Amino acid sequence: MRVEVNAVGRWGRPSVFLGQVAVFGSAVCLLDLASARSADARLAVIFFAVAAILFASMAALMRYGSRRAVAAALFGMGFLAPAYLGGLAAVHFTGAGPSDPGWYPVARAVTLAAAAVAYLTSLCLLGARRTPSPAPRTALLLMRHLPLVAVSVTLLNFVAIGQADLLAAEAVRANPGEYANGDFYLDGVPAAAWTHGAILGVAGVVALVLAGIARRRGVSAPLLVGVGVAGPVYLFLLLAAAMASPFVLSGASGEPVPQVLADGPGWYLPAIATQVSLAGLAYAVIMALMVNAGSCQPARP
Repeated sequence: MRVEVNAVGRWGRPSVFLGQVAVFGSAVCLLDLASARSADARLAVIFFAVAAILFASMAALMRYGSRRAVAAALFGMGFLAPAYLGGLAAVHFTGAGPSDPGWYPVARAVTLAAAAVAYLTSLCLLGARRTPSPAPRTALLLMRHLPLVAVSVTLLNFVAIGQADLLAAEAVRANPGEYANGDFYLDGVPAAAWTHGAILGVAGVVALVLAGIARRRGVSAPLLVGVGVAGPVYLFLLLAAAMASPFVLSGASGEPVPQVLADGPGWYLPAIATQVSLAGLAYAVIMALMVNAGSCQPARP
């Protein structure tokens, strides 16, 4: 079953705003060429070309696709938002140098800021004229449990810190000539552990807010966009918690101290990887369930 253009109503027309990426991308590239920054121009061309292909695909799905395709495109536009806005910031920081004319940094910054505002405006406009459908209970249950990841990771961190301290002291006593006393490497680890817990806790609160909105108002177009926006941010935080653990941040890696100060106890990394993998899988399931529920939304006349 396909969604007709007229049935989509006003919320479908903002899909034409996705052509903005070609306009602003061309403007940035022309500014770079006019300022003789050919290397930056090539980088900007690549970024905006990839974005244009992705956005054009989403616009086609929203305008001509089935209801499930429309729901997936709404989610996709939100999911791409952090990467696109981050890309605009990255393009900005490859900008003006000492030899550039005075008008160049101002013109480039204004153009990139306009691109960001236009994209955010498009996301807001895409949320109109959709009738919500009931949120899947499984998705709500999973979203309510996501904050527990912050609790479990924090507990694992502190248990591992205590055990690492004991194991390191034992290794130094057993081989006093081989290892230096590296207790000071653990001094900053508790603060890093609390920071990890706080960051994952904020991500969990966002999931709770989305769950509350979904329970009260159903799966609407704004919710699909919101779940999409939160997705890559949440997954990035999970990846950061797994790779940049408090032990990794301690700086003990490669130093003449027991390896447990750099990696934690043997069980620690597998335990953290399991926690974040399950949380990532849960969010992927939430995404699929929300998109599927969104595909059942009848369009308002």
